[in-house]
Amino acid sequence: MGKTDSKEQETKRAKERVLIERVKAGDGSAYMELVGEYRIRLYRKASSLIGDPEDAEDVLQDALMTAYKALPRFRGESGIYTWLYRIVVNKCRDFLRSRKSSKADSLEIYEPILSDDRISVEKNHELSDDAGYLIEKIKGLDTKYRQILLYRYYDDLSYEEIANLIEVNIGTVKSRLFKARELLKRSILRNGRGEDYFEI
Repeated sequence: MGKTDSKEQETKRAKERVLIERVKAGDGSAYMELVGEYRIRLYRKASSLIGDPEDAEDVLQDALMTAYKALPRFRGESGIYTWLYRIVVNKCRDFLRSRKSSKADSLEIYEPILSDDRISVEKNHELSDDAGYLIEKIKGLDTKYRQILLYRYYDDLSYEEIANLIEVNIGTVKSRLFKARELLKRSILRNGRGEDYFEI
């Protein structure tokens, strides 16, 4: 992370701290501002886990209400997005378990995220077989490597957000991600898919 990025992050954190204090003081509008820029990302995450848009919206609303009530206990040890992400994922898993869904603790929960409405329908069909293949290869990795790939490339989390989630330093995140990519590449090459198959 360069100096400019670091400065922008600190400015963002400072703004978040001000908003958090306003929420704690009873300003509900500050909470809407605080979570506003993350809501779409959090909804996409909920939707990718649950599959049904309406259920995802309900779970997200429940998660945001839980976060609002819990905000006075937020200690700021991680960024607010990381904290909200944890709550949303936990709520999604609770929802799936309540439905006795096998997806609750499965990598299948990540498959819908591979479909992107910014990509043409034809391209998504073209990618579908490859997406399923990648999911199977990722499933074969050790947990710590599987987890780091999913956080980075499926959930689009920053190095800092991942570090906060798994409670390691950013250097460990980068080295673990490098190792995960190498392991995945070797697995793909063993099956003759070619070096340009998974460029990340």
